[in-house]
Amino acid sequence: MDNTNLMELEEKRKKFVEKIRSLSSADFDLEQWEGLRKTVYPPSPLDIDVIIDDTTLREGLQMAGTVTPLPQDVARIAGMLRDIGVERLEVLTYTRSDQEAIKLMHEDGLGNMLAAWCRATREDVDMALKLDFKQVGISHPVSYIHFEKWPERTLSQLVDRTVDTVAYAVDHGLKVFVHGEDSTRADWDFERNFINAVAEAGASVYRICDTIGYGRSDPSAPLPFGIPAKIRHIKEETKIPYVEIHAHDDLGNAVENTMAAIRAASGLFDKVYASTTFLGIGDRAGNAETEKVMMNCYMHHGISKWNLSLFRELALFMAAALRYHLPVNKAIVGDAAFAHESGVHIQGVMALPLTYEPFPPELVGQRRTIVIGKRSGKHGVKLKLEEIMGKQIGEDDPRLAKLVEMIKDKFVDGSRRYPIKETEFKEYARKVGFEIK
Repeated sequence: MDNTNLMELEEKRKKFVEKIRSLSSADFDLEQWEGLRKTVYPPSPLDIDVIIDDTTLREGLQMAGTVTPLPQDVARIAGMLRDIGVERLEVLTYTRSDQEAIKLMHEDGLGNMLAAWCRATREDVDMALKLDFKQVGISHPVSYIHFEKWPERTLSQLVDRTVDTVAYAVDHGLKVFVHGEDSTRADWDFERNFINAVAEAGASVYRICDTIGYGRSDPSAPLPFGIPAKIRHIKEETKIPYVEIHAHDDLGNAVENTMAAIRAASGLFDKVYASTTFLGIGDRAGNAETEKVMMNCYMHHGISKWNLSLFRELALFMAAALRYHLPVNKAIVGDAAFAHESGVHIQGVMALPLTYEPFPPELVGQRRTIVIGKRSGKHGVKLKLEEIMGKQIGEDDPRLAKLVEMIKDKFVDGSRRYPIKETEFKEYARKVGFEIK
């Protein structure tokens, strides 16, 4: 062992810890946190503008088992997504409820960011025009597997159908995105021709749809599965101005594949669109989560144009409006995302929150919670007391020692398997002499 080197590293460690402690505080301070973030997580800048094209109110509302939200709830979700910083909102137009929600969204000033989802038919475009949309997404399969829905039609007929709809929309003053359904299983020779045809008809953006979540993030993965490879080939071999990624989570890779597309597009395009849903709701296993993509862009690449503080509020509202069960361990917005029970974890958080929290809970509208259970010790009980009482408790306070023993006794024989509820904890604290309201 090189003791000289260890001595040098010890000095480096002290300086590093001293700096991060100077940037840490008990109360959340955004400016201090930004300094801490740049110190601990130096960002890797991207040469591209990332546009979040949220499809919660189209793809998300197609999730099986959720209730149809009221039009006013849909409009409120749209408004909150705007306030977070989403720049495009994709919505459905077909039912009376959809149309009532669109009317409310227009009244709230959301008109320019709304996009109607359309099939490759003039009738759908006419509906979008009637509802005063400025942009549309025209969706059509591009894989031979999906073409089996129309076995009697030739490839030429399928392309012509999409081109006709795109040209019709463009002629009526609409900005057009084309969604290539099942792109990650499409024959590239065909898909290249398809993209060029819709680009010549006036489409501005081509959406790579990883419809069954089989796409691969590995930059060396070949076509059609390799998402970075597809981004490169689209840039090199087609005339479409911009690309978008729409990733499903069937294999659990939706966020990874979305980030892979963003990174692959950096330096090739001046902007890239990421089609996401808040909480990842959507068909089957859902989609890339809006909040996760934003946080990955922020934490890894220093993109700080979004208002992250509304995440928790929107998550709770959506859970109520859609009767959606928000998993307690859902990253960023779940109840347990900043909850600590284990004594080792609580000791670390007490010493330095960054030990077990990658970012402050307040950044995303959350708060830290201390759970008292079988694995809690003195540190956890003390921190819980301070959380409830709003003041510091001395390490040597005899009441604290009594309270710790009282709680340990509840779990000693193994019959109790659930944590101490807050009302129960307060009762025990009163019994040992703490003044709890």
